[in-house]
Parts: sequence; C-alpha cells; structure tokens
Amino acid sequence: MKNQYLLTGGLLGLLSMASPVFGQNYEQIAKQIVNTSAGVKPGELVMITGGQHTLPLMEAVAVEVARAGGQPRMLVNTDKVAHATTVEIPESAIQTSKSNSWTLGADVLISLPSIDDPKAVSAGFTEERQAKFAQVAADGGINRKVDATKLRGVSVAYPSRSFAANEQLDYPSYEQMIWAGIGADYTAISTQAQQLKQRLATGKKVHITSPTGTDLTFQLAARPVFVDDGVVTAADQQEKMYLSRAAALPGGRVYVTCEETSGMGRLAASPSTWNAKPFKGFKADFKSGQMANAKADMGDEDFQKWLALRDASSMKIGYFSIGLNPAMKGQKDYTPSTAAGMVLVGIGGNELQGGQNKGATGANFPIANATVEVDGAVIVRNGQLVSPATAKAAPVSKKNRK
Repeated sequence: MKNQYLLTGGLLGLLSMASPVFGQNYEQIAKQIVNTSAGVKPGELVMITGGQHTLPLMEAVAVEVARAGGQPRMLVNTDKVAHATTVEIPESAIQTSKSNSWTLGADVLISLPSIDDPKAVSAGFTEERQAKFAQVAADGGINRKVDATKLRGVSVAYPSRSFAANEQLDYPSYEQMIWAGIGADYTAISTQAQQLKQRLATGKKVHITSPTGTDLTFQLAARPVFVDDGVVTAADQQEKMYLSRAAALPGGRVYVTCEETSGMGRLAASPSTWNAKPFKGFKADFKSGQMANAKADMGDEDFQKWLALRDASSMKIGYFSIGLNPAMKGQKDYTPSTAAGMVLVGIGGNELQGGQNKGATGANFPIANATVEVDGAVIVRNGQLVSPATAKAAPVSKKNRK
C-alpha cells in the first residue's frame, strides 16, 4: 500500500493520544536505532516516518538524532489520512508522491509503521486502485532514483494491538517477540548471514521442498546477495544499491534474486494474510519461471482479483530469502520473514533487489518448515538453519519431497 505522510511541527497533541507500550525503554531502543543501526553523524538530515501510534518511539528517535548532532524531521501519518489518500482521493489525482523528494534529499531514513489498523485502512481499497498506485510508483522510477542517492535507511517494527487482533495473535506474546527481535544478538546474526551470503553468491541451483508440497527449483544467476543484519555499517554506507545501505529491526535476513525464467516445480505456501484477511492453502506451479494454476483454499477471491489486473511480469519468480533472527517466531497465520529458518519466495518486479524484472508489482509467499539446498548442500532443514560446518551435499529425506 502506498503511504502518505503529514509533516508536523508541534506534536504534543498527537503524543498525548498515542498509547505507549508499557515497560519499554524507548530511549534505549532509540540509541540502538540511531547510533548502532543507522550510525547518524553530525549534520546529517534524518527523516523519521511513522504513524500516530508509533509517536512515543518516533519522539525518542528524534531526540537521539539531535543528541548525535543530526537534524531530525518527523513525518507522521494517521489511519484516517491513510484511508483518505488511498481510498477517497479521486482516481484522476493518483500520482507519484511529492513527499518522495523529501526522502530522497535526506541522508538517513528511519521508518516506523505508518498504519495501525491495516484492515480498517484498506477497506474499500480496490484491486484496481492498488494496481494504479503500483504502476504510478513504477513509472516514477523510484527504484532507480533511490539507488542513485546516498540515502541509507533503517525500518523499525512497532507492536500494534490492531494488527495483533487482525492476525489473531496473543498480544503480550507478540509484543514481547517484537522487542526481543529488535534487541537480538546482531553480531551472531551477521556472522551467520555472511556465511550464507558466500554460499548464495557462489551457488547456482536452489531447491526448496516442504512437508506441505513445495518442490521448487531455480537458478541464482550470480546476482547481488543482500544481508540484513540490523546494522548499516560504514562499509555498507558506500554501497551503490540502496538495499545494501538499509537494515531492519527486527533484522536477520539474507535474500537474493532468481534467474527470472528458471523457476520450475510447485510452491505450497504457509498460511498468511492477503488484504488483511486469512490466506490459506495457496499452491501454484512454475514453468520457465512463470507462475500458473495459482489458487488458495481460503482468500482466493481477493487473490484472483489481484491476479486478473497484473501482467505476465508480475507472475515471474523474482527472489527468495531466508530468515535468521532466533527471537522471531511464526504464530498461527503470522509468518515473519526474519524468523530463523523461515523461507520466502517472491514473484514480480525485482529491480530494486538487483534483478532484471522491472514489473510494477509483485507478491511473496512464506514457506515454513522448508528444506533448502544450494547445489546439493543443505542450508536449511525442516525450517532449521544448518551450520556451514554440517551443510553438505546429501539427499533430503523423502518426507520433505512430498
């Protein structure tokens, strides 16, 4: 969903309406975001974006940026405004967001979730409108523009009661997991990520299987491999591609694009959500990289509407990722991509990730309990990361090839 923001000066009124998460030391978290993850330096312009519900942490981040000598600027969204700028705005007025120029002119972007209740905000947001927003964004060339800047970014999660309710999650457990994921041991995660990066950078063929029926192969094609280990290092800041200058909290993921015409086999996704609704039993076939026979047992109507408005570029296999954060766990239909051992397969445009598909949009599908082989060496087995010392070219059990 395309996000719009409100530039605010005095935020006291909104801050009084925001509900702080009990017991969280926002100052400590802000120090981690600003000093460790983003590495803000004196004189840098730092854009801080988020929603009304994230204001306590946004404020703490802005204060820490100032203490580091940076120049903080806050862009705040509300659910009501988000709904208006996506659903109520006249279709003829849909255009590239002018606020992009503010972001592209910054040195650092620290982004928190701009929407508290995705289900309420997306009510009435038709597939036709979604497709138009996506096409306008693609036509605006934002991917090329952001790569051409020196902008670096940190994307920070924030627990939301509305989101937890929509996902049918136990809020205290979900909240605790998010904060634990943000505070994970990123030194250990980085070490593991670099080992996987080396394997994927030199690998050629990936084979993914799962107990639910995934049996999918594709080629890697010597594309850039991205590591999200929660920190944008000084070396990262010099990289040409934006995603190499970006990190997430909770972080912990390694990802790479696929040769777009190489996907063969079947994908059986784990339960997730589509348009903030349950999406279960999804299966699709791939031949020469193109997805076909895609259908879900639950949530298929919305998916088919989405599918009908997309061209062939949106149906091509695009990228895959492996989660590395041990604090992040899948719960019911919630399948965080950063959860250790979680596999994600994406379709559609992958230009920002270093691929050749310039398509306007795409989608991704989680595969829990997957086994992943690279050139015959197992790097994930039954949803568990395999250490490089034990990864070896060995046949996977028949159970996972069903």
